[in-house]
Order: sequence, then C-alpha cells, then structure tokens
Amino acid sequence: MLSSQSDDVIYEDHVETIKDGLFLWKRTFTATKDYRANYRLTMDFAAHYEMQYFMIPSVSYNGNPWGNGDEPRGLALKGEPWTFAWHRTAIAGATYTEGHSWSVALFGSTDDHHQRFSCSLEREEDRVVHRLIWPEEEGPLVYHDRDSYDKALLTELFLKPGEQRTMTAYLVVAPVEQPKIAWHKMLEEAWTLNRKLTRPKFDPERIWKLSLTFAQQSLWAYEESFEGCCIGLMHNGVGWEQIRHYEIGWCGQNASYANSFLFDYLKSGDEESLRKGLAVLDSWTGHARMKNGLIHCHYDYVLFKSSENEVQDACNLGTAAMNFMEAENLASKCGVDRPEYLETALGICDFAVRKQAVNGQIGKSWTNDGVMIDPNGTVGCFLIPPLVMAYRLTKQRKYLEAAEKGYHYYVSELAEKGYTTGGALDTYCIDKESAIPLLKAGLLLYETTGNSQYLEWAELAAWYLASWQWHHTVHYPENSELARIGYDTFGGTAVSTQHHHLDPYALAFVENWIRLSDITGKLIWRERALAVWSNATQGISDGKLIIMGKERPVGSQDEGFYHTRWKNTFHVSEWLVAWPSAFRLEVLRRTEDWSIFK
Repeated sequence: MLSSQSDDVIYEDHVETIKDGLFLWKRTFTATKDYRANYRLTMDFAAHYEMQYFMIPSVSYNGNPWGNGDEPRGLALKGEPWTFAWHRTAIAGATYTEGHSWSVALFGSTDDHHQRFSCSLEREEDRVVHRLIWPEEEGPLVYHDRDSYDKALLTELFLKPGEQRTMTAYLVVAPVEQPKIAWHKMLEEAWTLNRKLTRPKFDPERIWKLSLTFAQQSLWAYEESFEGCCIGLMHNGVGWEQIRHYEIGWCGQNASYANSFLFDYLKSGDEESLRKGLAVLDSWTGHARMKNGLIHCHYDYVLFKSSENEVQDACNLGTAAMNFMEAENLASKCGVDRPEYLETALGICDFAVRKQAVNGQIGKSWTNDGVMIDPNGTVGCFLIPPLVMAYRLTKQRKYLEAAEKGYHYYVSELAEKGYTTGGALDTYCIDKESAIPLLKAGLLLYETTGNSQYLEWAELAAWYLASWQWHHTVHYPENSELARIGYDTFGGTAVSTQHHHLDPYALAFVENWIRLSDITGKLIWRERALAVWSNATQGISDGKLIIMGKERPVGSQDEGFYHTRWKNTFHVSEWLVAWPSAFRLEVLRRTEDWSIFK
C-alpha cells in the first residue's frame, strides 16, 4: 500500500499481482476539503525508456503517420496531450508503449457502470507517462466527424471533505521479443478479464431468412441490362428509398449475394433464388468484363456508357474474383453450366499477375486501360486470396508464385510498422479492413503450402484485427438511441482511424477466426468470432422494428453505431447498407454447423 497527499486530496494505492506480467492497481482518493476538478484525479504510470512504438487501440497506431486525413495524429496537439474517453477505445482507456526491451499497457476497469474516465500518453525527456483521468474528458479538441473537431469536453467534479472515489486499472508489462508484437498480451489479458457469453438476437435460420428477404425485396433492382441489388436504402422523409448504385463487392456485395441466392436454391429449391442468383452474375459477366481482365466494379458505369472518373480497385476486384470462383462451383451444383464465371475470375487474377511489381506489390487501383492510379496501401492484398485459389483450381504455378511474393510484400507493412492501410475505400488511412485479406490469404497459403510461417503471419493479422474489437460494454445515457435499442458494444469493431464508429464488418472474417481457432487450438479466436456474430445481430429488423421514429424494412440493419462522440452522439447512422446482410449470409453458407451461432 502506497499513499500520498496534496492540499486537497489524499490518495492510497493498492497493487496486486494477478499473474506474471498482469497487475491490478486501485487508487482511492479522499478529499480533505471541498475539491473541484480543476486539478483532476489521475493515475500515472511512467515507463522509463525511449518509446519505439505506441498504440491506443482503434484510435492511434504509432500516431497515425499514414494517410491524407485529419484524424488525431501524434501524442499531442500544439503541445497539449490528446485525451480520449474510455468508450472511444477498443479496450477501456487503453494505452500501450514499448521500448527496446520492455512494453507497458495501462487500461481501466468498467465494472463500475458509473465510473467515467479517459486516457492519454505524454512523452517526457527520458520516459513516457501512461495516464488514466477521472472524471471523463476529451481534448484539446473532440474528434467528432471525419476530419472535423469540436471544442474540448470537460466534466466537473466536486468532492466534499471526507468523500472518496476509487479508480481501478490494470497494468500489463511484457518483454519485447520482437518489435510491435508485445501488445498482443494486452489484448489477451483484456479479453480474459472482460469476456462474457453473448447471445445472438435471432437464431441462424431466422437470420438467413431475414437477410435473404432484405436482399430480394428491399434491395432488388432492375435497370436496363442490370438485375441485382442496390447498395442500400436511405429515408427521404416519407419512406425508405433505394440508392441506385450497384457495386460488386465492398459495400454493395452483389457477387456474394448472388452466391447466397444459389446456395438458397440448393437449400430450399426456391426457383426464384436460382433465377436471381444467375441474373446478378450474368449481368456482370455478360456486360461488365473488359478485354484486359478487369471488370467494371460499379455497374453504374456500364449503364452510363461512360468511363469518366471510373476506377477499378483491388478490394472490389479481389472480392469479385473469389465469389466468381465460388459461383462457378455453386452453379454447377445447381445443374447450370457457367464456365464464364471462372473465366472472369481468372481474368482478374491474370491482370494482377501482369501488373505485379518485382517486389510483390500489386497496387490499389487502376483505370480501365490498366494504368496504375494508386500503388499504395495494404488493400492490394485483397487480390492475394483469389491468386491462391486460382492455383488450387488450375495448378498453374504462376498464380501461387504471385500470391506468395505479394503476401510477403503486404504482410511486411504490418510486421514492420504495426498497422495496415487503405482498405476502407471511403477513407485513406490506417484501418481494420485492409488487414482482412492478410488473415484470409495467410490461412489459404498455410493450407496450400504447409509452410507454418504463413500461419504465424495469419495470426499476426488476427491480433491486429482484434485491436479494433470492443472488449467492454458501454452503458449509454437513457435518452440516447443506443440505450433505447439496448446496443451492446462488446464484440463490435471500429472502422478506421478516420471513422470512429462501430460496424459489423468483422463478419467478413468470422469464419477465418473460427478456422484459426481450429488450427491453433486457441479458444480465444472462436470466442472473439462468436462475439462478433452476436454483436452483428443487433438492430436487425423483423419488419416491426422502429428506430428514431422510422419503421425498418425486414432484414435491414444500420451500417454505423455511434459508440462515442461521433456525429449524432450515441445514435445510429440510418444508412441501411447492403453489406451486413450479405456478410451474414456468406458466413452461414460457408459454415456447415449452424448450431455454433445459437
């Protein structure tokens, strides 16, 4: 027990060793006279080393040095340290730093639902200070929308003489055996301390029907040569209106929907599902292919008959190629011969092989003529999984050689820098989505080659993805929409350093976390995957759900949950986008035993 005293407050510390490298730290403050928060109450832990890397999970990765946005950068703004509320970070109030030999992480406890706190890091001459702050504050500005800020938030604190407050925190201390790896222990310990069993809002059979209904009724669109799904719905003041934009992957997920329709035919015998599945795929293979192997990722340009400002990107192309390979197999099982599906996929793969640089880099985006627009970002790795699958299907070595060379290039960014970049196409920053193909490709390469290094790299990507996952439940004000719908943050994932809100996009790698768990025998990956699934079932409409005064169509769900001070704070986006239902269907069609999702 340690104690100290100022003119206004006495504090006593109690530190308990939970296990090697994990410590429970409680600090009790006792006011000696009327105390106001002009001094604030803090828990400071100083790490005496030259900092080599730092992380505030989901908020800052070594100061966010990559990208062109105006998200919080570095440790301070004009000399004043950034402070972030406990609900903004993936682990409550977590800060992590590492020196050459040791690393330190500090985060708060959320057992007391009324304890509101913040965190910050401050670099001093020969040390770095990890700080928890009570009461809650954010500053020197509040990042409240993409590249936009509001004035600082300060919460008044008043303690009467003799009144006490206790803050509870955890310290994780670990050796640095490899640079930018030791933070895994922080994530592991935070998960173990906070994990809980969560139940999906619907059973998988119901989710299949709800998601299918949303796609085939609310999203389905006809427009000249196109049949398929629009990108989503927005409310026009009277009712929900289709946004007539057609994308094959990323937010639109037409190719994935088509495969789920084919799967539904095999499952139920519904002829309309077969017809619609083929219609979507035939639209793209019949009208959107180019001679150089590219396809129009956005069918709008086929309808416009104009290529002005058109860009084909690795995220959409990689997703399309994977789904077209799956589609050829599903169509065959449905008794339909569609060799052009595989031809389309291999055309994309051949384009990637031709465009790959000597160092393995493929790139992010191209013109229709195949001219590189942007070579940068981990997002180019989205083309690696289809290259591995192309090798499996054709046994042509060029695909495997390109996949291995490309994977080595892209995984090096995560290993060397501690982050991945450019996957969320509406931002240009450090993000979650760009690491998804690192996980998928690593597992595929391990299964294809037997090289255990690929499994290690896949798990490295899995840990990075876990740094975006919420390890705690936030209790919201009663007048907020998140409180009204009973939204639980636990298991959800944030988008990027530019977009501070939660979404269910982690559905895209649920099956991969489960597969990683099966291969490694580590239960934590299955636990994390099932937490994602449960979190992602919140806010799905059964046709009677009313949010913010508007009845939601069957199977629809918001894209964004504003878990922190972001846009309309503690509310929802009201953007009923296509991809969440597509990803839920994708998980289910690739999982034999649906009982794990009950």
